[in-house]
Amino acid sequence: MSVPLQNPPAAATLLLLVDATEGDEDEDILARLARSAAAVPGVDAASCAITTRPGHAPHSAASDDVAEQLERVQLELKEGPCRDAARTRRALNDVPMTHPQSRVRWPTFTRRALDAGITAVTALPISHRGHLTGSLDLYHQHRSLHPAGAQWGQMLADAAAIGLAHRTELRTARVRHDQLETALTSRILIEQAKGILAERLDCTTDAAFDRLRGHARSHQMKLVDLSRDIITNPHSATPFARR
Repeated sequence: MSVPLQNPPAAATLLLLVDATEGDEDEDILARLARSAAAVPGVDAASCAITTRPGHAPHSAASDDVAEQLERVQLELKEGPCRDAARTRRALNDVPMTHPQSRVRWPTFTRRALDAGITAVTALPISHRGHLTGSLDLYHQHRSLHPAGAQWGQMLADAAAIGLAHRTELRTARVRHDQLETALTSRILIEQAKGILAERLDCTTDAAFDRLRGHARSHQMKLVDLSRDIITNPHSATPFARR
């Protein structure tokens, strides 16, 4: 089996993960990733999880109830191939659940996986330039997942990581844009208020600003709010009436 890059639907899947629509949330991209990974030949089910910020709950998704339960076990107990692949950012391929080492390394997860009929797990890291840390878990039977299938799963995980990282950068850029726009608007209002006060009080703009700032501080007002009052209200209704 070869990685189906020449397959238009497969290429479209990668594009959907990389270039998410405006309305997509992180959970939507992860759900798409889980469904796409579960369709890889040899995979019985798939789940994925990422931690976007330290101290915040991970975002996760699963292709079915079995995968959801196994993902929940890993997140709640902090044990399992998913956690290790996310921590090391290295793939764990075709890890047999029947091996004694798995029973010692992940006792509860291994028992739950075997109870669900899963005899092996392939855990693939979801990471892009340090922006995200998580993993894609492929649940399957031991030796049933071809190496090319695991390679295709990693490509899906990488595509999702790029899409998620892009969305994070876009959100950050929008927040910064809004902050700069607010700061510019505030600066314009303050400059306008300075000019009005300088004319009204027959003083320099620097002296007008000192009066403006002193009044705002003494009355616990925001400078921009006081400036807006001076601009929009008649001079007789502001703290600085015309002489």
